[in-house]
Amino acid sequence: MARFTPPRDPGGPLAHPNDAAAVIGWLFKSQWRTLLASTLVSFAFLGCQQFVPYVVGRAIDEGLVGGDRAALYWWSGALAVCIGIATVTGVASFVYMMYNQMDSDFRVQRRLVDTVVAVGAKLRSRADAGELVAISAADAHSLAALSMMFGRLASALLAFALALTILAGMSWWFVLAVGVGVPAMFASLRPLFFRLEARGRELRSRIGEQTGIGTDAVAGLRVLRGIGGEAHFSARYRAASRASMEAGIRVRRTVAFLELARLALPGTLLVVVLWLGAVLTLEGTVTAGEFVALFGYLIALTRPLGYTIQGVDAFTRAVVASSRFRRLQDEHPEPSTGSGTPWPAGEVLEDPVSGARIEPGLTTGIATADGLGATEVLDRLGGYGDETARIGSVPLAAFDTAEVRARVHLMEARAQLFSGPLRDQLDVDGKRTDADIMRALHTASAVDIVGVDPSLLESDEVPADGYDLATVAGERGRNFSGGERQRLILARALLADPEILILDDPASACDAQTEARIAERLARHRKGRTTVIVTNAPQLLAVCDRVQFLKGHGLGEEVASGTHAELMARTDYRAAVAR
Repeated sequence: MARFTPPRDPGGPLAHPNDAAAVIGWLFKSQWRTLLASTLVSFAFLGCQQFVPYVVGRAIDEGLVGGDRAALYWWSGALAVCIGIATVTGVASFVYMMYNQMDSDFRVQRRLVDTVVAVGAKLRSRADAGELVAISAADAHSLAALSMMFGRLASALLAFALALTILAGMSWWFVLAVGVGVPAMFASLRPLFFRLEARGRELRSRIGEQTGIGTDAVAGLRVLRGIGGEAHFSARYRAASRASMEAGIRVRRTVAFLELARLALPGTLLVVVLWLGAVLTLEGTVTAGEFVALFGYLIALTRPLGYTIQGVDAFTRAVVASSRFRRLQDEHPEPSTGSGTPWPAGEVLEDPVSGARIEPGLTTGIATADGLGATEVLDRLGGYGDETARIGSVPLAAFDTAEVRARVHLMEARAQLFSGPLRDQLDVDGKRTDADIMRALHTASAVDIVGVDPSLLESDEVPADGYDLATVAGERGRNFSGGERQRLILARALLADPEILILDDPASACDAQTEARIAERLARHRKGRTTVIVTNAPQLLAVCDRVQFLKGHGLGEEVASGTHAELMARTDYRAAVAR
């Protein structure tokens, strides 16, 4: 098979109303080719093992007992072939298992990232960081384990059917004993699987709660120490950790009972069927070779029985993992498959809820009364959530998410830097030259962050040397001040160079002098391109071609429109932007 390559497309929608059926069905539909191949190869592996007892029994009856040396050689050769095929297909089966596991893990992680991107800032109010970590780690692993075990589970059931077919040629008593005994064995395990599912749900909930508390405490450790709350949060985390440990112990206790049953029940069935085989052999109903074959079958069946129990266990865990993953997916509509309508370039971007209209090719400022309602306007203009703005007469929700993201870029005030060299953090797709990066940094008044002499900040010339783009950003850029991070994020947004750039108060963490430089250079940098600046900062509004003043917080009240100078004649506007 080909070398593993992570899937670019995680798969289709989660269409079924049941959580487990929706998530597991989505995974299996996306992976059906490799799952089918894994099942066939695993069946060849287990199937050959089911033929081994039959071949050994025939060799004993015809070769040893019957004294036919040629038959003994022939059946010995057949045994070697079975063992050879089982060896090769066993290795291939393991390879497919690992392939499906990695493929499933990548699909879950990719879909999780797509959801985070689609929901945007609203995700903070719907799922905390601990929940996302639990989904990314524990739930993704559980779903990947099911994909890994599917081929073995399906092939185990086929191998069991094959063994019953072969046993039918010896005695229907064997078929009856095995055919009734194995389902009865699984029926006795059913309460354990239900208990494992319930306790798995409890553990999943406890881990999410514990991780959330830990993430909050680490993120706010400096604040907690300042207000004396460190001991309180430590106690909360210890209590949550203890609850998780106790829930984990209950899960492992159930798993231990399940493992005991996996070993004890097949052993019990083995003793019963062997006793029946010995009785039939003494009565002359079956031959010595057939009795040896029966013993071999019972040994060979322990592997498919073990795979079946492991597969059902993996399915139980996947059912638990599906619930929260599905609920997170339901926080936003499924990605559009595209209406076939071409993107209406050069059309007005309009938010029907607030009445804001963004003219193409202009820099438009949006100010709000008391600064309220801006977040909702940003989400709609950026194409996030169920309710979006429209470009021309077409809602943004009608286009593929990828197309909207490529053409409309929203720089949120709470956007984050990532760890690594600044060149990689700013030029995310590796297509820009150093000159392009420095031009964006110059517009964002951030050249001093990459080593340029601060005395050159006022210069209108873009620095051509004396900079170091290999400067490393720490986790979330915490080695930079708030103003430095904001300027770097603005430079990153400028380098994206989208058709429509939406900026959320891009200089709020900067001093007045830096804000004035950014305002002037930003207007020049984006001249002729559609740019939206949502802010109440007068220096930024002053460089906009047009300013829209939203008074009703998105409730459909009249929108005042004009230049910053014209709107300053209004008392309510002056009150909103005055500092």
